[in-house]
Amino acid sequence: MTELAEQLLAAQRQVLGDRLLGLYLFGSATTGSFKTGISDIDMLAVLATDPSANDLAGLATMHESLIKDAPAWYDRVEVDYLSATALANFRTGSWPAARISPGEAFHSIQTDHRWVTDWYQVLISGVTLHGPPPQQVIPPISHSEFVEAVRQQLLEWPDRLTEDVGPGSRTYAVLTACRAMRVCRTGDYVSKKEAAAWAREQLPEFRDVIDAAVAQRYEPQTPGAPAGPSLADTRRFIETVVDLCANSR
Repeated sequence: MTELAEQLLAAQRQVLGDRLLGLYLFGSATTGSFKTGISDIDMLAVLATDPSANDLAGLATMHESLIKDAPAWYDRVEVDYLSATALANFRTGSWPAARISPGEAFHSIQTDHRWVTDWYQVLISGVTLHGPPPQQVIPPISHSEFVEAVRQQLLEWPDRLTEDVGPGSRTYAVLTACRAMRVCRTGDYVSKKEAAAWAREQLPEFRDVIDAAVAQRYEPQTPGAPAGPSLADTRRFIETVVDLCANSR
């Protein structure tokens, strides 16, 4: 992981030069829950200006080349690129940015107040790889604001579970809901796997659903084994967690 982070920083500086103001590692890589060969690497890259068309082209090519050189990291790298101004004013509107994440190729996006869940993680556990400490580029975020943002994101999940959602996305939805429920009910932000273990005790009627998601995400799959939770079970679980979190203010 350290080698990949160093390679990524060097490649970003080749594309962006002095316009790369800061790079921050967060998520499982900085909280002790990183699983080699399984976990994603999460980063925030802060730029001097909004990403330009040239930036987008150069960064897209850079990420493609990086994975060719390190194929073990295919679909396991997540980086958000946005300006220091956008980050400092994320509560005031929508701002242009760029992103690569598991299941998505590098592409342009718009960031807004919903990204508070990521920025909060950078503030409390982020590691600076380049630039000033994150507290100098991200405004203060209260724990209560973070919890409410997690709750609001959870409310969006039922509409995402369409018929074309695959096993990986269903697994991600179940594990994300486990962690959201843990945040809403206790205020604690833990790894998806730890949250799943906690959730299966809170909701014993959904143990099979949670276990299927954990197995699909973290355990070697045998031929013919179910590919994670079914869509129907995922929907039932998400709807139950949404109801619980909506009433846990």
